[in-house]
Amino acid sequence: MFITDQHRAKIKDYFADMNRYIQVLEEINKTTREDFLATPILQAAAERALHIALECATDAGNLLIDALVMRDPSSYEDIIQVLAEEEVFPAAFSASFMEAVRYRRVLAHDYAKRDPAQLYDMLQGHAHEFARFQDYVANYVKLGDFA
Repeated sequence: MFITDQHRAKIKDYFADMNRYIQVLEEINKTTREDFLATPILQAAAERALHIALECATDAGNLLIDALVMRDPSSYEDIIQVLAEEEVFPAAFSASFMEAVRYRRVLAHDYAKRDPAQLYDMLQGHAHEFARFQDYVANYVKLGDFA
């Protein structure tokens, strides 16, 4: 199969939504660890922004997998694995971004076990990767300007 203009438009929509949440994550990343841990509203904003940014990334990835008839992923993590196997992005990026995608399970299902310190570390270590994810996907599908 192939990527159509409709697919590209939908990917751009996912990226536009993701960009709104990337901005939130970038602002939160400017806070100190101490301030973050002492401010529940920052933690809640971080949880929501990270969760939605991850959903946008996996939705865009799943669309790409479906459109190009790649191997069907069995999980959110497998979406990233399939894209790495298909060389949408390098294995090193995949390994790092996979940590953030795995954390989605905490945000969506294991929220009673969430740890604000772990969330802060996740943001510091992975928030910048969403823009790289977008660049890799955009280059792969020849998306052009998506900002």
